[in-house]
Amino acid sequence: MAFLISSGYQKSTAAHAREDRLDYWRGIVCDEFVKLDCEQVQAGNFDGELRGGVGVADLQFAEIISDPQYVERTRRQIARSTEAEFLISFQLAQQGLVRQSGREALLTPGSFALYDSTQPYSLTFRQRFHQFVVQIPSEVLRRHLMNPEQYTAIAISGNSGLGSVLTDFIFSLARELQHLQQAPDELSENLVNMIAMAFTSSLMLEQVGDHGVVRDALKRRVRQYIDSNLCNPELSNHHIARAQGISIRYLHKLFQHETETLHTLILNKRLQKSRQMLNDSAYAGHSIECIAYSVGFSSPAHFSRCFKKHYGISPRDARR
Repeated sequence: MAFLISSGYQKSTAAHAREDRLDYWRGIVCDEFVKLDCEQVQAGNFDGELRGGVGVADLQFAEIISDPQYVERTRRQIARSTEAEFLISFQLAQQGLVRQSGREALLTPGSFALYDSTQPYSLTFRQRFHQFVVQIPSEVLRRHLMNPEQYTAIAISGNSGLGSVLTDFIFSLARELQHLQQAPDELSENLVNMIAMAFTSSLMLEQVGDHGVVRDALKRRVRQYIDSNLCNPELSNHHIARAQGISIRYLHKLFQHETETLHTLILNKRLQKSRQMLNDSAYAGHSIECIAYSVGFSSPAHFSRCFKKHYGISPRDARR
């Protein structure tokens, strides 16, 4: 097992007496991450090494090669701490088990999982293992990923799709950090956005199978995107799928049981918005043509036909 991180600091139990190693290890793990209980799984000598002290802007990277152990974050520890972070563990060797919120993620080499420091969780390693860990402040991740706690303890493959892109990028970045004098803020923003896209991409969603909370979170994200982009005449299923990093096939699958199609949803939202504007005195000076364009219609004639079909009266009569 070879470390990816070559800069920063290194902390190892090797320099300590064997009877003191586990206590020392507990201390460095709590200092690097959050307050945790850490217990040895197998009897005998304990050995572990941690590398950290590197990262990009608000994101911190750490790497562990260690003997088997059981790690737990309890409610008591949470109540005594102020940390509010999300962590992502990338499994590099052997296996790890992440438990949180009633879910279990078995991590094998090449996979990764998210967990939340503000909720109890446990990590189990029954063999000597190798992990790479990314720490992200909660408020930073929430700017890019809606309700991230709904994605915790779900194993994601890093061998295909955006999961592979994310894994390759993070590991390459870890190797090159020593050569970066000062990483631009855009790098951090792009990395967090890539993490968010990896968790909500169609390939990832297909892997999590029956995790309805994940699908529901993406549907809310799609609806929010539609509300924010109604004025764009190019708004369409293909446009939405591309913006959310999912396939058009999976977008249709997400909404297949809804009472209205996405096309109808967009049209109805535009008509509702236009009627609000027609009845609002603040828009009294705006022509009907201007209102049509402002809600995303490509022509006033098309707008008038759709409005009359939906409401039974013309936009002009609705305004009167």
